[in-house]
Amino acid sequence: MSTVAATARLPSARQRRLRAWTSWAVRLIVLGIVLFVTLVPVAWIVLTSLKPRGEWIHDPPVWFPSVWTVASYREMWSSGGGLALKNSLIIVCTSTVLAIVLGSVAAYSLSRFRTGGNHVASWILSIKFLPAVVFAIPLLNAFTKVHLVDTYKGLILIYTTFNLPFVVWMMKGFFDEIPSEIEESARVDGCSWFGTFWRIALPLAMPGFIATLLLTFIFGWNEFLFALIFTNQEHYTIPVQLSSYFSEAVGLEWGPQAALSVLGIAPIILFSFLIQRFLVRGMTFGAVKA
Repeated sequence: MSTVAATARLPSARQRRLRAWTSWAVRLIVLGIVLFVTLVPVAWIVLTSLKPRGEWIHDPPVWFPSVWTVASYREMWSSGGGLALKNSLIIVCTSTVLAIVLGSVAAYSLSRFRTGGNHVASWILSIKFLPAVVFAIPLLNAFTKVHLVDTYKGLILIYTTFNLPFVVWMMKGFFDEIPSEIEESARVDGCSWFGTFWRIALPLAMPGFIATLLLTFIFGWNEFLFALIFTNQEHYTIPVQLSSYFSEAVGLEWGPQAALSVLGIAPIILFSFLIQRFLVRGMTFGAVKA
């Protein structure tokens, strides 16, 4: 009798199909909402960059331009957008490479040799706990004395310094997940510590390395405060140039601002697509721990 009752409580094939379809529909609706919230602003920016001046702000809003034009891109480029793109690429790419190289070596040392003890990794990360504005005035005074204000070297040094704690913390977690026995075997075969790091540890941690590289690049690409304070006329970056289109001096230049926004978004999207096969594994490979 109990067997019959238990069998009766089991869902039928129709009920299982209904549950599966309901679950699929809910996931599809949630995905649609997320895509709508994420992509509609991007689509609006792209369309605004292609509208004529009279349709930037229109009541009611005009989604699709009546005349497709690239005048906003020409105005943006001639008003400093091209220089801003060049400066951002030089500063962010250089600082990202420096931070990821130095940070990976430091993280490997912390992971394998416990350099500085068990808590030095937390101390390094604590630099990120303070708001960046706390460092702005002291650094500005120091950089003014050594003539590093409004220079590539100055911003590269700042970006590298403030991205290093993040790189060290992330890469240490990835290196901790690699079994030490693999490296010990390489050491027995005569491989040096640097050779073990370069030939064994780094390739095994490559998904995490790529994910950290992308995040570090994004942090530098979107940084605004230091770029605003430490640049004047020549070495401003894309975020600083974007803010210049929204001021009393020039008014509200929505078209050039949208055009520069598209130009600023493009490298991140392109970079993400190129390394997307590493990202999913890199985001889940290893645990962020001390």
